[in-house]
Amino acid sequence: MAVLDALKRMEGFTNAEKDLARYILDHLDDVAEMNIGDLSSATYTSNATVVRLCRKLGLDGYRDFRIALARDVEAERSSVLNVNPDFPFIEDSNTQQIIHSVANLTKQSVDACLGTITGHDVRTAARLIRGAQKVALYGVGDSWVTLDAFANLLLKIGIISYSGNLNGDSLVATQILGPTDVAVIATYSGGFLDVFAREIRLLRSKGCKTILITSNAAAAKRIAGLECLLLLPEGETTRGSVATYYSQSCIRFALNCVYGECFAQNWKENMELRASFAKNDVYLEE
Repeated sequence: MAVLDALKRMEGFTNAEKDLARYILDHLDDVAEMNIGDLSSATYTSNATVVRLCRKLGLDGYRDFRIALARDVEAERSSVLNVNPDFPFIEDSNTQQIIHSVANLTKQSVDACLGTITGHDVRTAARLIRGAQKVALYGVGDSWVTLDAFANLLLKIGIISYSGNLNGDSLVATQILGPTDVAVIATYSGGFLDVFAREIRLLRSKGCKTILITSNAAAAKRIAGLECLLLLPEGETTRGSVATYYSQSCIRFALNCVYGECFAQNWKENMELRASFAKNDVYLEE
C-alpha cells in the first residue's frame, strides 16, 4: 500500500500537494472515477500539480496513479478483519475510513449473530408472536428505538404491539398482559432486567410468554422458565463507546429475522394484506 501510505505521510509535499493529498484521502471512491481534469477542478489546482504529485509518489502519470491507488484501497479494505465495536473510528479518521469502518462493523455484528442465534430460536419467537392475542415490547434508550422500528414492521402484517419503554407505559402494558400474550424484552447488556424486575415478576406470575433478546446469557437465567432466548454475541461494552452500532445492529438483525419468519409462516394472508395496502395507496416503505 505504498501509494496510500505516501499520501498519508505527505513527506516532501508542497502546501498545494498536501491539500491535494488530503482531498484524495477524503474522497477515495470519488477519485477512482475522476479524470485528471475533474480532480484538478475539484481541488482548485492545475493538471501540472496533479502530475507532480504522481511523480513524487514514484509513478509516471495520473493513469498509473489511479491504478495504483485503486489497488492500495482494495488491499487496505481487504485487510480489515475486525473493527473495535466501541471505537470503530478515532479522532483523526477521515470520512472514507469512517464509512468503511461502520460498514465493516455492521457486517461483523451480523456475522457474529449467525454463530449465536439459531433457526429454532427464531421460529419459536415468531410462533409465540403470531399466536399471541397481545404483544408488548420492552426496552429503553437505543434498544427501544430499535424495538419501535420492529413495531412498525409488525403493523405491516396486521400485528399491533404495545409499548413498554419505562416512560410510564411499562406497568400499564404489563397489567393488560396474560397467559395468551407475549412480551418481547431487548437489553443487550442485560442491565435492563434489574431496572425492570417488578414488571418481569408480574409478567411471569400472570403466565405471559417472554422472549428475551440479550448478549448476557447469565442474566437470562434469572427469568425462570423463559420461553425464548435470542442470544446475541458479546462485543460492545455498556459504557464509554462512541455509539451503539454493534449492539443495535445485532438486535435489529434478530428482530428482522423474527419478522421474516412471522411473514413466511403466514405468507398468503400477509401478501394479501400488502396488496390491500397498495390498493388503498398505503406506502409501507415511506
